Amino acid sequence: MAKKQKRDLYRPEEFDEVEEGPSRSQLKREMHALQQLGANLAALGDKVIKEAGLPADVEKALLLIKKLTKHEARRRHMQYVGKLMRTFDTTHVSEIVEAAKAGHTIKTAEFHRLEKVREQLIDGDDTLLQELFDTYPDQGQRLRQLVLGARREKAKGKPPKDSRALFKLLRQLPPPAEN
Repeated sequence: MAKKQKRDLYRPEEFDEVEEGPSRSQLKREMHALQQLGANLAALGDKVIKEAGLPADVEKALLLIKKLTKHEARRRHMQYVGKLMRTFDTTHVSEIVEAAKAGHTIKTAEFHRLEKVREQLIDGDDTLLQELFDTYPDQGQRLRQLVLGARREKAKGKPPKDSRALFKLLRQLPPPAEN
């Protein structure tokens, strides 16, 4: 009887075409991303969660996040949320979170734009004041009063009462019509 040698047992061609799935590290990154997506959605508020059209168990788990105050309990619950998020397609949830971030960015940009306009008015840009006066004739007189008051406050080093009122008025004005 012939004795089998170890060389005969090892056939490298058997291992050439083995398809490996994603690595464990990649799977963990994906799970953490789903947990973070759930946390971001929960941060948007209960109303958004309820209107998102999520499965009932996911919605319930996301609403529970705010009630958990202990760190370890919250961490375990976020792992559970990540597990639940793997059970359905999360593209809709990603779109909701991205839309909220974009909305926040737009609001911030508008806020900075209004601050810049206010500073230009206070620093003495009378052409901008005249443009605003022409664009909003019903608010023009109040606008002019607040700008002059804010300029006086700045010159005398007083608290910015009229400057704040000017900013509020600028926020209330409708955006100018684009030509």
